[in-house]
Parts: sequence; structure tokens; C-alpha cells
Amino acid sequence: MAKSLSILVLTHNRPDLFDRCIKAIIPQLGDNVNVIVNNDSNDINEIEHPQIVYHYNKFDNISMIYEFLLNEATGDYVYFAEDDDYIVNTFKYIPLKHDLIMGNYMPTYKPNYMLVCMSLRKDLVLTPKEFVDGLDMEHLQLSQFIFKRDTIKNFKFPMDNNIHNDINLVLHSASNSTLIASINKIMFYQTIDGGDNISFPETNSSVKIDKSMTFLNNYELFNTKTRSTRS
Repeated sequence: MAKSLSILVLTHNRPDLFDRCIKAIIPQLGDNVNVIVNNDSNDINEIEHPQIVYHYNKFDNISMIYEFLLNEATGDYVYFAEDDDYIVNTFKYIPLKHDLIMGNYMPTYKPNYMLVCMSLRKDLVLTPKEFVDGLDMEHLQLSQFIFKRDTIKNFKFPMDNNIHNDINLVLHSASNSTLIASINKIMFYQTIDGGDNISFPETNSSVKIDKSMTFLNNYELFNTKTRSTRS
């Protein structure tokens, strides 16, 4: 039986970017895919589709949005998509077979330049330790990952606007994984159309950025090494 996927979209105050984002997703909707959208600014034009559900909940911070969307997910796998990025037209061919699936992305401001999250640039199946040891946290983006829902169902998002929630979510998933797929394919295009890529108001002043990497939770399975810091 084919595994199912929930694509979770968060958007705030960027209706044009959301329109592009959702129109890139719709062609990827096989029978086993559903989409859950939360728009807390009530400013988007809904594109009706039987596999898309829209919500308009307002939350105090971005962590609560992620947690809400994850709780609404019904698929065996989940994928987080932000409104200012858009997935590629071959996304639907990515096999849903492993505990965590990692791909690459292309920033639109650097045409033909593929950013990878691992130094290894070919399809691989990795153990969790191999994955963490090779992880490049500086270039990590949440939309590089398709999560098996069972590996993150108990993840507790910190209840603040922490830009590093994505890294903690990835490490939590890895700590609950057996095999991780690293695929040498681009999953999405990263844009800078919306300025800061966190879909939440006043992020430039309210998002917490910890350059010392002390934000990392303690995942006892790994000796997590951070070779670089995010800016």
C-alpha cells in the first residue's frame, strides 16, 4: 500500500507568495497526498481542491503554528512548506520509504547553485549517527526534509519564536529513526521574495537567534557536532 503524505503550509500576510506556493503544490497531489494550510492573516485567495483544507487560526508565536499543523496531519509522512518557497515539479516522485528523507534545494538568487545539507552528493541510506555527523546546520532548511510522522509525533516545539526549531525537529526525528535517505535531488526553490523566510509578523525583531548553538536539545544518541553557526 502506498504511503500517504500531509503537506503542511503556513502563511502570513503574503497572499501573492502563497498563491505561487500552493499552485506549485497542486500538480503534485496524488491520491495519497493531502494539504493543510494555516493563514493567520485571513488574506489569501483559496484555491478549492478536495485535498486541501484551509484554517485561519491566530497564534501567539510560530511554534504554535507548526504544532497545530502537525497535530492536524493525517499522513504517514509530513512535509512543511513555507509560503515564500515552492516545491519542484518532480516532488511527487520522491519515494516515501525511510524514517527521514533529506533532499537539496536551490536558492533563486543563485541560479544553478544547488545547496546540500550533507557533504555527500549522491543518493545514500544513512544511519542516524552518519547523518548527524555529516549534517551542515548552516544551510539546513526545514523544507529539505520529509518526516515520517511517527518519528516526530512526540516532538514538543518550544513555545517561543525560535528560528532554530527546524534543527531541533530534524535532530529529534533522527534520534527516532533507523535509516535515513539522502537523495541527490532538489526538493524546492528557496526564495527571498518575502524578506525573512519565517511566516510570522515582526520576525526581524522577535525571532531568537542563538549563534552559540546552545539552543540544541540534548539527544543522547548522538555526539552532535556543529561545524558552523547560522547567521
